Amino acid sequence: MNEYNGEKFLDKLYQNLYTSDEVEHTKENTDKRYEAIRRYMDRLENVHNIANTERKKELLENLYFKRYVIKEENIPYYLDKENIINAQKKTLKMWLDYLNDPTTSYPMWAKYWAFQGMLKMGTYDEGKEVYLKRDKKTIAPFIDANPEIISKSIETIIKIVNKEELSDDLENNINKNDSFSKIYTFFEKKYKLNIIEKSDSTEGIWIKYNQGNKEDAIKLSKSLENKNTGWCTSSEGMAIRQVCGSYNNAPYGGDFYVYYTKDKENNYTLPRIAIRLVNHDKIGEIRGIEESQNLEDDMLEILENKLKEMTFIDKEDIQDYLKKVSGLKELTLINKKTEKNEELTKQELNNLYTKEYGFGWQNDHKVDQIIEKRDIVKDFGQIENKEIKMKLLFSGHFPSNSINNKEFILEAVKNNGDALKYASDELRNDKEVVLEAVKNSGYALQNASDELRNDKEVVLEAVKNSGYALQNASDELRNDKEVVLEAVKNS
Repeated sequence: MNEYNGEKFLDKLYQNLYTSDEVEHTKENTDKRYEAIRRYMDRLENVHNIANTERKKELLENLYFKRYVIKEENIPYYLDKENIINAQKKTLKMWLDYLNDPTTSYPMWAKYWAFQGMLKMGTYDEGKEVYLKRDKKTIAPFIDANPEIISKSIETIIKIVNKEELSDDLENNINKNDSFSKIYTFFEKKYKLNIIEKSDSTEGIWIKYNQGNKEDAIKLSKSLENKNTGWCTSSEGMAIRQVCGSYNNAPYGGDFYVYYTKDKENNYTLPRIAIRLVNHDKIGEIRGIEESQNLEDDMLEILENKLKEMTFIDKEDIQDYLKKVSGLKELTLINKKTEKNEELTKQELNNLYTKEYGFGWQNDHKVDQIIEKRDIVKDFGQIENKEIKMKLLFSGHFPSNSINNKEFILEAVKNNGDALKYASDELRNDKEVVLEAVKNSGYALQNASDELRNDKEVVLEAVKNSGYALQNASDELRNDKEVVLEAVKNS
């Protein structure tokens, strides 16, 4: 197998990649085309690897958001710009989280192929059964990042590029097409066809797949096939790497435990919990089958009992995961209190809006479900920490026109002009507040009072920031030559 197969594949697929600024920045004069692309792939991987703190990760994510998330001026004025942008950021972040997960030990060229392919996929056309092409004006979120489907898509392109044999199913349906969209859609259709009918019973059995045993790894993969777990382990190649090695932080793989419950024929075939070890004594990850691979509520006690039995695991490791179990129990309690309209403690309230709950690669979806049930304005008033209040404000749950604290809103609009939508009518008519908002984002003018949308100083600041803000000015100022000139200079 040629070690540069992947880079040669990218060079053929993306003919402008070699001459791009990114590759030009990293290549050396003696590099051949595929060597220059490899050098860029290495740099790209290094950039992601050093984003190893929350702050660095956030900075990297913001670079991706700036480059790929729809711009305000490309969203029709009558739509909710904030919700559209937040939805795109959320779904793009899911892809970044998954592809940067250390267990996704695919070559960088294959991750690049998957990510670039995803960026071209817009909404799904049910009639044609294809994804429409995404462009800079597409308002839909990015497609969901399903680890099982992504993993199978990447494994397939690796086989195609390395000229390895494909299964008859793949050979007959994919025809060695190098389009991520077509390969992803093929596996997604199969995924949607498999609706698992599980019983309400939690009775089940744990099965261990032994480190270094390739036959066990293949059995593990087969046991997950068509079970809609969302686990990338259902891909045979990934299962072999996870059990036998090698991948990041686990050069020799590790033991793998799966908890299976009964199917409708009373056979123990339905995977519900996965515990992947590094070697025999360290937990690599724990996954469930809920959204983002989080655990179902009725699996918590089963997992807790299993962890307590695993005395061969480092005690600190076990305690860390038992804390996550306790966190989910806390989340269940918060949910019950919310349903009964009972007061949360200050700590519970802070945790709800800041703590990472669950075992998945995204926060447990029950957090959003609980927040939807709560009086978020009341919670906002009870929270004392400014950072938490600011996070809550832009969580996507907060109602507009509900804050009358000028000091807080001023600080908020200086960081994000869109915060003006959460201000009271009184503050939307406060010139100091609105000026700060439109300096940060011209689009904030749409949330100003009628009086201030007819204030020439305010409108001039808005159109200097974004020419498109002119559409939110009063009729009188849209006919003002100085204002219009500033707008068209900008756009």
